[in-house]
Amino acid sequence: MGLFKKNNDRFADMHNHILPGIDDGSRDVAMTMAMLRIAQKSGITDMIVTPHYKNGRHNAGVGTIDRLINEITAEMEREGLNIRLCPGNEIFYYDGAAEDLVAGKMNSLNGTDRVLIEFQPGEQYVYIRNAVDSILGVGYVPVVAHIERYTCMIDNPQQAEELKMMGAEIQVNASSVAGSLGPKVKKFIIGLLQEEYIDYVGTDAHDDKKRIPDMRKCMAVLRKVCDEDYIRMITCDNALSIIEA
Repeated sequence: MGLFKKNNDRFADMHNHILPGIDDGSRDVAMTMAMLRIAQKSGITDMIVTPHYKNGRHNAGVGTIDRLINEITAEMEREGLNIRLCPGNEIFYYDGAAEDLVAGKMNSLNGTDRVLIEFQPGEQYVYIRNAVDSILGVGYVPVVAHIERYTCMIDNPQQAEELKMMGAEIQVNASSVAGSLGPKVKKFIIGLLQEEYIDYVGTDAHDDKKRIPDMRKCMAVLRKVCDEDYIRMITCDNALSIIEA
């Protein structure tokens, strides 16, 4: 099975909250380092860090994110960890987000044309569709974060297909693939996987105990419903194409 032999998996994580003290993720450097130890042990070699960006809140600026990446990278070198970190944000979509993105107020994914966006779980589909259209309209490709959290998508999976046809990309959380949100959500995810609508599996890690940076548990599900090439794409190669752009 090549790259995906048991205990020899390689993953690239494009959605996580490992930077210390700037959102509801890692609270300090000690937790960040604990999360990175888990990540490296689980086979994660590359991470795009995606702290939350919410309009009207106190958000870490682009420069702060870069500084923290440098500080954590230096700490990893001292400890002997070897994970490449790149800048990003998870943007809670709001009217004007597209214009603020163009103005450089927040990060795309590693400076590319990919942008991670999220919504309220109960958001109406028309709002999500219009948000996707808005981001596309300024030259970026929206990556819809954890699509399995949106009730409108679960109730009507064809709407996920419509977003894909518009030009959006789709991310799911590894823990959700493994079943953490229950059988209905897992069934929804499996349907998307079978149609190959999912572009990225991310950890959405927030801590070192419950929401950890580890994709291994989801691999058992992926191997049952997806072929090896597609698994490699959504757990590693697609994210690496952003990281190495």
